[in-house]
Amino acid sequence: METPPGRERPVSTGMVLIVDDEEAVRDTIADMLTHVGYATATAGSAGEALAAIELRLPDIVLTDVHMPGTSGVELCRRIKADRRWSLVPVVILTGIADLESRVAGLAAGADDFFAKPVDFLELRTRIDSLLRSAASLAELERTENVLLALGLTVEARDPYTGAHCRRLSLYGEAVGRRLGLSDSACRALRLGGFLHDLGKIAVPDHVLLKPGPLEPAERELMKIHPVVGAELLSSLRSMHDVIPIVRHHHERMDGSGYPDGLRGEAIPLVARIMAVVDVYDALTSTRPYKAAMSRERALQILREETAAGAWDPQVLAAFEVVLDEYPDSDTLVVPTHIAVLAESAT
Repeated sequence: METPPGRERPVSTGMVLIVDDEEAVRDTIADMLTHVGYATATAGSAGEALAAIELRLPDIVLTDVHMPGTSGVELCRRIKADRRWSLVPVVILTGIADLESRVAGLAAGADDFFAKPVDFLELRTRIDSLLRSAASLAELERTENVLLALGLTVEARDPYTGAHCRRLSLYGEAVGRRLGLSDSACRALRLGGFLHDLGKIAVPDHVLLKPGPLEPAERELMKIHPVVGAELLSSLRSMHDVIPIVRHHHERMDGSGYPDGLRGEAIPLVARIMAVVDVYDALTSTRPYKAAMSRERALQILREETAAGAWDPQVLAAFEVVLDEYPDSDTLVVPTHIAVLAESAT
């Protein structure tokens, strides 16, 4: 390895976890990175690395590919599969001609590769670049979490909605996966469950919390909330897939919904999913002006309304399967950071 240059500060500071079964290699890389201002930690195996990550999340993982037991590629796969860690960049050290490992690393979600023997100046430059990208993603995630917290705060205005947003997030994603939607669409449903009513922040309490039917003028005021919610998210590129859910979850297949009166497949599928689970949850929840319906009665109403043209039949069929598999929404898995927000808002 080349001798590192002087003690100038790195472009981005951060903590690098170095994983290599050869102590001399990991110590040499750690010394070089420490010399220019990075914090470092080392691990001699994938198992040690995973234990270290549980204790302190690194800003980047630098791992050898060939190690006894679990390889660096498998380590990368496990990191990327865990939602708590998936945004952490992983750099895999490979031989220049080790094409097989590079292909496997790409499949596992590796962010970069670095050839042995290590050129320190190039390694440092790559680490700086990845840390800048990771910082941008972290800032984006913080923004999303603020919005999720805001969505939960809106829900908390109404003491009768309970865990409505959480249930819609769980059921919406489960239906999306049942229908074979992409990971990005399922992510949109997961976030959309929490954000679908974000626009109710603009609805006065005397309308939002009215213990009875709304007057015509009040209904029109309530109908602005999908538009307001979509506008609140419009400047965030990361919410591009969520906006159709927020704007169109009150549309109906027969065109009688709002705000745009869309019909049939003109309504985005993710919005059709959210519409069905939203109505089901409203029917099975207690309100000041009604008791909660049983599951069987709520599904009967949904089937009747679907037959009359209100809801998407394939969505309702998938939702019924989900309800059979997960009769209690608590048996569905909620992402850790969303669970924390949900607990803090209730």
